[in-house]
Amino acid sequence: MKRSPLVAVVIGIALVLYIYASSVRPTPAMKNAQASLTEQIQEALSNIKNSESPEAQMQGVLQMKSLADKYPQNADLQWNMGLFSVQSGQYQKAVNRFEKVVQLDDNRLEAHMQLALSYAALKDTSQARTTLSTLIEKSEGDMQNRAVTMLEKLK
Repeated sequence: MKRSPLVAVVIGIALVLYIYASSVRPTPAMKNAQASLTEQIQEALSNIKNSESPEAQMQGVLQMKSLADKYPQNADLQWNMGLFSVQSGQYQKAVNRFEKVVQLDDNRLEAHMQLALSYAALKDTSQARTTLSTLIEKSEGDMQNRAVTMLEKLK
């Protein structure tokens, strides 16, 4: 008679574990959506890089911007939009994008570097130095050397 409550508890725990595992495991639809997003990013980048006309390149940039607006938590989209902002001389937009990348993925060291470069382009040497100091602490090797060199130039 005392086994009944124990069996009920074991079944309850198994059910809770099953529900939890089902909710954290990506579903095929989630995997397809991620693959689809990756494909859309690649398509937009391809349109930008391989287009012969400025209009076609701009279409690719607009595709990428639309994706970045739709998926603001995607660090790759924010990264690419930041690079486009730098290429077009829109450094404040680049700062905003690279700050978002750093927020989403603090270990993406190149984002710290691009953020510092963007601050420097805006003549905000204080923020550039702060960002470089953080990068120096987080990095090693070539990245750290690049950050140290840039920091010395800003003094």
